[in-house]
Formats: sequence, C-alpha cells, structure tokens
Amino acid sequence: MHDMASEVTLVVVIGILLIGAVATIANRIGVAAPLLLVVLGAGIALVPGAPDIEVPPEVFLTIILPPLLYTAALKVPAVDFRRNLRVIGYLSVVLVAVSALVVALVLQSLWPVIGFAVALALGAVVAPPDAVAATALGKRLGLPPRVVTILEGEGLLNDATALVLLSTAVAAIERPGSSDVEGGMLVGDFALAVVVALVIGAVVGYATVRIRQFAGDRAIDTAISLATPFVSFLAAESLRGSGIVAVVVTGLVIGNRSQVRIRATRRAQESATWSTFSVIVENGVFLTMGMQLPSVMAAVDEGERHLVGVIGVGLLLCAVLLAVRLAALPPLLAWLRHHAWRLRREHDRLGERLQGIDTTTKRGARLQHVHVVRGHDLSAFRDQKLGWRDTLAIGWAGMRGVVTVAAVQTLPAETPMRAELVLAAFVVAIVTLLVQGGTLALLVRALGLGRDRSERRRMELESIVGEAIDTGVEAMRREAQAHGIDEAVVDIASERMLARRAWAAHVAEVDPDDPTTDVAQISRLRHIAIEAERVWLDRVRRSGRFDSATVAVAQRIIDREEIGLQADEDEH
Repeated sequence: MHDMASEVTLVVVIGILLIGAVATIANRIGVAAPLLLVVLGAGIALVPGAPDIEVPPEVFLTIILPPLLYTAALKVPAVDFRRNLRVIGYLSVVLVAVSALVVALVLQSLWPVIGFAVALALGAVVAPPDAVAATALGKRLGLPPRVVTILEGEGLLNDATALVLLSTAVAAIERPGSSDVEGGMLVGDFALAVVVALVIGAVVGYATVRIRQFAGDRAIDTAISLATPFVSFLAAESLRGSGIVAVVVTGLVIGNRSQVRIRATRRAQESATWSTFSVIVENGVFLTMGMQLPSVMAAVDEGERHLVGVIGVGLLLCAVLLAVRLAALPPLLAWLRHHAWRLRREHDRLGERLQGIDTTTKRGARLQHVHVVRGHDLSAFRDQKLGWRDTLAIGWAGMRGVVTVAAVQTLPAETPMRAELVLAAFVVAIVTLLVQGGTLALLVRALGLGRDRSERRRMELESIVGEAIDTGVEAMRREAQAHGIDEAVVDIASERMLARRAWAAHVAEVDPDDPTTDVAQISRLRHIAIEAERVWLDRVRRSGRFDSATVAVAQRIIDREEIGLQADEDEH
C-alpha cells in the first residue's frame, strides 16, 4: 500500500512539473500547450515501463469539470451575461442539440451496427466547445468584449445540454433490448435539471458570499472557496439537477456579488488559487489524454486500415461540426437584429408611458428603472453590434477540449465499438485545437478584429474612475467631519486618490501589449523597485537591525504595492 501511494505521488509530482515546463515553453514558442502535452503524453506512454494511467470517468466529471467551470464563471460580468443570454442560449442549447443530432445521423450511416443511442451519445460528447480554451485564446487575441462574453457564456452552459443528452443516450444503451431515445423524456429531464440547478446554484452562491463576508481568517476563506463548486455540484446532482449549470450560476453570483462583499486581498488570493488549479488540471487532462492515446489506438485492433478509417471518421466529424456551427450563425445574426429593433421600439413606448406616470411612486420608479436599464442595453448593443466578421470568429472558435475528452470515457463498457468511439472523440479534440485554435489568431487579424481603443471607451473609463474617486473623497470628508479628523489629513489622502484619474485616462490610450510604451516601462520599473525593496528588506530581516514586527509591517506594505501593480496589469 505504501509503495502504491509513493508511486501515485511521484506520478502526480512529475506530471505537475511537466505541465509547468511545457506551459512555459508553449508560451515562448506560440504553440497551444494542450497540443504539446498530448504529444508528450503519447511519447511517455511508449517508453518501456511507463505507468498505465487510467482515470475513472467520474473523476473528470465530478472533480475536474466543476471547478474549471466555476473558475471561468467567476470572471463573467452578470450584466454582459444577461444582455447576451439569447445568443448564449441559442449556442449552448439549440446548436449543441442540433450538432449532436447531425453527428448521430452521420455516424449511424457510417457505422450502422452501433445504433442511434450510441451515435447520439458520441454526438453529445463532441458537440460542446471548450469553455476555457476558446475564451482564454479570445482574450489574448483581443477579440471584442461582446464576442468574448458570448464564447464564455456558451462554454459555461453548453456542457449541461451535452451531458443531459449523454446521460439520456447512455440510459438507452444500458436498457436491455432498446436503443431508442425518447424525445419527451429528454426534454423533461433537461427542463427539470435546469430549474433545479438555477435554484441550487443561486442559493449556494448567495449563502457563500454571506458566509465568506464574515470569515475572520484567510485560510478559512480559501477553504470555503475551494469547497464551493463541489457543494453546488453535489447538491444539484442529488436533487436530479444539472450540477454543471448549478456551478456556473454559483460562480456568476459569487463573481459579481463578491466585488462589494469580499475584500480585495481575499479576492486576489482566490483568483490566484483557482488560476493555479485551472492551469494544472486542464493541462493535466491533455497530458493524461496523450498517455492514453497509444492504448486507445491499440484497442482498435482490426488492422492498420481500420485504424486509418476510424481516424478518417474523426476528421469527418470535425468538418460536420464546423459546417453546422457556421450554418447556424447567419440565422442568429438576423434574429439579433430583429430583437434589437423590437427592444428599441419597446423602449420608446415605455418612455412615452413614463411621461404620464408619477415616477415618485413605487410602480413609477420601477418602470423608470426598467427604462434606464433598457436604454443602457440599447447603447451597448449599438456600440458592440455583431457583424458577419464577429460571427465568423465565433464560429471558428468552437474548439473541443476537456469535456469531450472526459465525457467519452463515461460510455459503458458494453457500448458497441467503444474503442473506435473514444478514438474518434480524441481526434475531434486534437484536430479542432490544432486547426481552429492554431489559426484563430490569423483569422482575427485577417478580419480586422482587434481591441476596442475607441474614444468612447477612453471617455467611459475616465468618467467611471472620476466618479468613483469623487464618491470616495466625499465619503472621506464626511467621516472627517463626523470624527474631527484634521482637514490636512483628508487632503493628503485625496491627492493620492485623485492621481489615479489622470493615470487611468492615460492607460486607456496605450496598447497594453506594447512593451515600448511608458505605461509598460513604468510597470517594469515598479517591478524592479519592488524586487529591490524585497531583497533589501530580507537583508535587514536577517541582520536583526529592526524589530521583527516592524519588518513584518513593511513587508505587508510592499506586498500591497505588488498586489495593486499586478491588478493594474491584469486589467490593462
């Protein structure tokens, strides 16, 4: 038992080190880390004496997937998610269901022996694009904010549709003498799963924010954060809800409510913790996939010709999925334009109604609030209007990843042609990451989609920072008057805050990726200064020149400066 534990620990440690090394190399040479890890994993598996890696499918779906989606959901603004909910719903429900159905029909025509339920199961496996891969790449390439939000939202919710389809198909596979999938049961299961998940996810999210608000220790706060996605997932699953949707809702609630309720230092700590987890776990899935690839190919043991045929089927499914996705986007664009026109007309009608309503009453105030919100929505839709170039980028960004790799391994052992199905799914994940992920940057540049550096954005940033600072200064002055604080102290504190206004306006005008700008150079100099301060403070600490408590206070000041600098860099 001790030897087995030592071996597992060694494998995990080596895996983490390999992931870190490959991720570093991939960033420097501009290649997607998952692809390098798949190749590395396959190479390791071919080494004589290499350990056989067999991860139970339940580990992927209950331990790995929930925190990955939770981490992504924490970063999605709720307002943007609400504004694009129609697009997200279309892509994550309708498109996933249609893609799974088309793949099932194609697959059944090629391999009639497997039956429709098995074909639909694989369709559900390969239908949902990966949430993390697409959005991370989109942000790095500077895609418009609305496009990134749509990709984030789609990737967060499409897994629920796919997994409900998969569970229904697997139930039909396991039912003796039956391979039919009942449409009524499918719709009913999906509706129940979503409703339960929405309730559970919201309850867990709001409760967690309240609990963490009063957590007195950082370690306890981190422990609660680590447990949250699993609590939400397991609670929803136990009530026949979608654990995936529940986790996403919980992440959205916490990510947007914590800005007010939870301290910045704890949110920074939470972000660092989950970012580390995401890098290790997501890349670990692809390393594991690579190590399983030789054995999966060996299981397709009917000769080299058959193996090539299975890979060809996987390539065909890639083409089918891309064709369905691109074909679904023009109707979406037309629908969005019609919705924007209808929303504008309703907004105008509501404005006319408000002219004859007393807005000081409860009903009048509510209608006025709705009118203001709709006005902001219309402005956002107008400024971030989706065109054919945006939708083409959305279509090309449909890479498959962690969910496809994990879900295909949940197929029952008695599934006909199981090894072939697993290999086909692996091919879809690898090829879409290689082809679509590898060429998305070229497509973005060819389409002229870049970062929004408009004058309007600069003015918005200057306005919001300015109003926030004015609010803060006014609050300081009220506090000073109430407690007799010297006005000179208020002036000193105000000067430090007012300096942020000019800096924010300047930062908005420069390219955040250009290392030659003064903003990048100032950031580099600040990093050098902080590093020098840290080294000097360490020498002082070891010399015993100052009291340890005093040194600790100085260390916290330097740490806060570094946290603030890192936050500025993450934002810009």
